[in-house]
Amino acid sequence: MAAKIHIERMMYRNSIAVPGESAASYALVKLIPSGEGPKPLGLDLALVLDVSGSMYEEDGTGRSRLTRVQEAALAGINKLRPDDTLSVIAFAHNAQVVLPSTSLAQRTKIDEVIDRVDMYDVDPGGTCMDQGIALGMAELEKNKTAGRLSQIVVLTDGETSGEQLCRQLAEQAAQKKIHFTVMGIGTEWNAGLLKDLARLAEGKWYYIDVNQAQETERIFLEEFEHLASAAFSNVQMHLWPVKDVRVKRVRQVVPEIKELPLTEPEERYLAVSVGTLERDKTSRYILDLSLPRRPDGNYVLLQMEVRYELGGGRPESTGKVPLQIQYTEAGQGYINAEVAKHIDEIQIYELNKNLQEAIAVNDQAEAQRVAETISRKGELLGPRAAKKTMLARQVLQELHVGGRVSKKTQLAVDDAARLAEEMPLPS
Repeated sequence: MAAKIHIERMMYRNSIAVPGESAASYALVKLIPSGEGPKPLGLDLALVLDVSGSMYEEDGTGRSRLTRVQEAALAGINKLRPDDTLSVIAFAHNAQVVLPSTSLAQRTKIDEVIDRVDMYDVDPGGTCMDQGIALGMAELEKNKTAGRLSQIVVLTDGETSGEQLCRQLAEQAAQKKIHFTVMGIGTEWNAGLLKDLARLAEGKWYYIDVNQAQETERIFLEEFEHLASAAFSNVQMHLWPVKDVRVKRVRQVVPEIKELPLTEPEERYLAVSVGTLERDKTSRYILDLSLPRRPDGNYVLLQMEVRYELGGGRPESTGKVPLQIQYTEAGQGYINAEVAKHIDEIQIYELNKNLQEAIAVNDQAEAQRVAETISRKGELLGPRAAKKTMLARQVLQELHVGGRVSKKTQLAVDDAARLAEEMPLPS
């Protein structure tokens, strides 16, 4: 059976009353791969690794950061297929392609290069991530083929020169359908820059806690598994709201929370770039809506269509489906618990933005107020927000003891806030 994506949608309330001119509401949209699922996309991967001097620090684990990254990369590659390709770029003061694009079938050659990645002609005295990214993109462009996924995975533990060029390269990558995964290991990297790169190149970012010996491998395995399962590329959501209905924003909420760019090619027609979806994972999105007043009755709010490409670059579409709601002046209908759960997670995500801003300008009073709000909201959400609650309390404790929040706690809070479905806390 041909691979398809099924669209499931539900409103925050099953019916709505609008006493004034308009009212805010929300819709949850699920994109569910249906049928037996398509074959995974072929993957062309560029691994861009920091080999600067600081990567030799052991962080109390007994093994250097670089050794942990090498072991994690080799473990991650086990998730890939023989027809996938890999190139490896080492960067520090300068950058070098240490492995040109190579089929995964040549595994012995790949393993040898990764084992010796710091033994090439790269000066360890600096960090020029921009040069590494540029070489990685060039490798991917040499053999770019329709219907294959082009991906850069960048890992660094420090601040880099050429930050603006990094951002420009990420913008160019998005235009060329090259996606970024950026990983910051430790606490000395520029979180704002890495998050910008992930946003600009329609990718994702990770924080690796260097004091947890197995964290690097866990994150590499998680990301390489995602890449190996990618089956739908260039996925776009198209929306046609009816007159007086406004779509204010669209956020992805699963697998992680992030705002998606919303464009309006023409009046009452919106397009949202979703990116790449996995063959057997449901992704979820919240639409922020403004609804006009209407007489009682059932109304279509908008038409929705999802377009995507499968292997070989073949375009497909779900066709248009309606999003509807019941209007009733008698009062608001019941709240859908599943939609409400994601709204709660978005609220913590937005509070985290406020917390990060307060910490950045050393506004202790505001940071304390926001952390207390996150802690209270987390308690109400129960076990599924346990990590967010714990980290908010850590912020409060650090503010109480020393008046400042450590960089490690800042990164951990930021990392946890975007995760809608958390891993359980370690016992």
